[in-house]
Amino acid sequence: MRATKSSRSATAAGLLAIVLWSSMVGMIRLVTDSLGAIGGAAMIYSCCAILLSLTVGWPKFKDFSRTYLVTGAVMFAAYEVCFALAIGLADTPRQAIEVGIVNYLWPSLTVVFAIVFAGQKASRLILPGIVLSVVGIAVVLGGDAGLDVAGTVDNVRSNPLSYGLAFAGAVIWSGYCTVTKMFANGNNGITPFFVLTAVSFWCACTSFRITSRCI
Repeated sequence: MRATKSSRSATAAGLLAIVLWSSMVGMIRLVTDSLGAIGGAAMIYSCCAILLSLTVGWPKFKDFSRTYLVTGAVMFAAYEVCFALAIGLADTPRQAIEVGIVNYLWPSLTVVFAIVFAGQKASRLILPGIVLSVVGIAVVLGGDAGLDVAGTVDNVRSNPLSYGLAFAGAVIWSGYCTVTKMFANGNNGITPFFVLTAVSFWCACTSFRITSRCI
């Protein structure tokens, strides 16, 4: 079957998304090293919100279901906060890599959530497939140093907040993917969701009185 123009565009967008997504850990780490964990994240998501406003634009809120708008917004903002802070609060580059491994549990968790909560059908190969995907992520992100289980345990003990945020983010994003598929009805609230995330970070800057590191 010959691919349509829309399907080719969707495939190209998906491939570009993979490239951009893979650069997120390094980008967030680079910015937060200069501006602080919360301040750097606030700046990143503010720039993203402005860019989305100019390119994607603002949706018509009357087209959204209340369940999607409220649940989706809260879960999206919560995930982005957890992910950005998990990377920004990592003490070493090695911890940032390991936190990335924890965060990338979300694709596997999304499959599990789709089966459990959305009634998605699954074959007997789903379990070994999930295990294989997690092992693959760990091997790739471990790099030349490989996966050091003992060292990872020590890192988790020394910085439980960073690893805990990464795992919470993976669970939240898996839930977000499931919820949006069930209640979005083809609508896209990405622009207001990013604005909410940026506002959340700036509020955190004010609350924790670290404004000097937020600008």
